[in-house]
Amino acid sequence: MRGNKILIVGAGAVGGYFGAHLCRFGHDVTFLVRPQTLLTIAKDGLSVISPLGNFTVHPPLIQIASQINSADLIILAVKCTNLQETLDAIAPLVQSGAIVLTLQNGVDSEERILSYFNNQSCVISGVAYITARLAAPGQIEHYRRGTITIGEISCEKTDRVQKIHAWISQAGIPCHLTDTIQKEKWEKLCWNATFNPLSVILKHPLSFILRSEHLLEIVREGITEIIAIASAEGFTLDPEIIEKTISVTHSLKDYYTSMYEDYKNKKPTEIEHINGDIIRRGEKYGIATPINKTLYSLVKGIEYKQSADIELLC
Repeated sequence: MRGNKILIVGAGAVGGYFGAHLCRFGHDVTFLVRPQTLLTIAKDGLSVISPLGNFTVHPPLIQIASQINSADLIILAVKCTNLQETLDAIAPLVQSGAIVLTLQNGVDSEERILSYFNNQSCVISGVAYITARLAAPGQIEHYRRGTITIGEISCEKTDRVQKIHAWISQAGIPCHLTDTIQKEKWEKLCWNATFNPLSVILKHPLSFILRSEHLLEIVREGITEIIAIASAEGFTLDPEIIEKTISVTHSLKDYYTSMYEDYKNKKPTEIEHINGDIIRRGEKYGIATPINKTLYSLVKGIEYKQSADIELLC
């Protein structure tokens, strides 16, 4: 790889937080952002407000990928719902040799990227663990965690993935290099496919779910469905992941989920690429997913009502 020229696509809670740290360390970091975000960050900078310390950086900004000639690493920090348009935007850079690091929720992003580029070597898979939110354009409120796990889909510890691991770690970001990245994405999906939709349906923080045995039973049954589908895909998840998923949530009990934040801000949720993806994989293998279907249908219904209400206001 040629160096450490990094393009961050998205300056939301995830991209903004990790990108700001990479920028503060001194890496050659550019952000690809939307016009309004560009205007705000160009004027006031990109700020991270965190218990670990507040800071502001002033990174280079672009609105279209063609404004830079090349990149060694492209960190995709956009929502699954924006992935297609993002791939269209970064295609020339990837075709020129840029490596794509995915930080999307769910387990379908790598498949979508590989299919788009028809290139089995352009992707490194990643999982972000962070509790943060975009308070306003260019302003990231960070509460807890802030780590990244990365790995090759092939499970190899290649020179390139070790180099990217070093870049991230040098910036003070806890980064774990694994040879089981796809399994870890399935494990994170257990949380995202249960607590995320429940938070939208209930419109309450995570503590509300944790206090109800009836709701926790939905979590347990939903994860049981995911374990079965993961197994059919070749990934064995320990049944203990069910109680582990619930246990780790106690440290997050006072917070709302990212899916709820999207819903509250009238943005499309990632339900199609989380629970919807689980349903489609279940149908492929003949595995019933009644809990995930119910969660999916309820969130889709809530989104439909929200969009109908917006149309009435207009």
